[in-house]
Amino acid sequence: MINKLKSIYSKLLSFKYRTKNIVFGNKDYQKFVVISTSRTGSTLVMALLNNHKNVICDGELFKNLNGNSCKYVWDNFFNHKPKNTKQVGFKLFYSHPRDDDKTVWDIIQNDKNIKIIHLMRKNILRIFLSQRIGIKTKRWTENVNRPHNISLESKKVDIDFQECADAFNKITDYQNKTKEMFKNHDYLEVYYEDIVDNREFELDRIFRFLDVEKMEVTANNKKQNPESFDELINNYTELKNKFANTKWEYLFED
Repeated sequence: MINKLKSIYSKLLSFKYRTKNIVFGNKDYQKFVVISTSRTGSTLVMALLNNHKNVICDGELFKNLNGNSCKYVWDNFFNHKPKNTKQVGFKLFYSHPRDDDKTVWDIIQNDKNIKIIHLMRKNILRIFLSQRIGIKTKRWTENVNRPHNISLESKKVDIDFQECADAFNKITDYQNKTKEMFKNHDYLEVYYEDIVDNREFELDRIFRFLDVEKMEVTANNKKQNPESFDELINNYTELKNKFANTKWEYLFED
């Protein structure tokens, strides 16, 4: 009964929000997309953008279409927004949608007015490792106010050499295809490591790119796996030796 009442209340709030936006909101805003893959800090970037008074950034809208078309999801999202909104966007992973309908990529590519923020991570071993830890722990985000406190032992994983090499090639292939696909758009490359090391500077770059005023924003996200490679990977030495003298050798300089 309580869950049913919560569901009804949530629907009423959603209806109230949509109605208010239709009556008092606007559609006179610019569009952007954050293109990335998992474990690159996309949730952090989304949270920071959403804390800007003129920006709305939603999550993985096109991960699963749930029987809808890409056009339906697109039109439903890019509708009336609060009056002060200047930029509206969402994050889109390389592999999305998981459904057969992939036309969201055509929609974005054909509209040169859409700004593209390409979020990457310099060390793609960290991406693959974080994905494996997430699969093991079932924990994909961390909040400073609600820490998971997962032990190091619970996070440690073994990594297969060939699976790892295949992931490196797949990620870099996706990155290169994205750069080529959107070379004629307003396009900005952002790296997770730079946001961690110099957040203010990188946010200023992003806000200038989106043409919104500079302002201080915060987020409660917390780095999930700060430990070194040799602490998190059981067979790290073996893996590092196998990648020695390959083009991926530099990734093991943690």
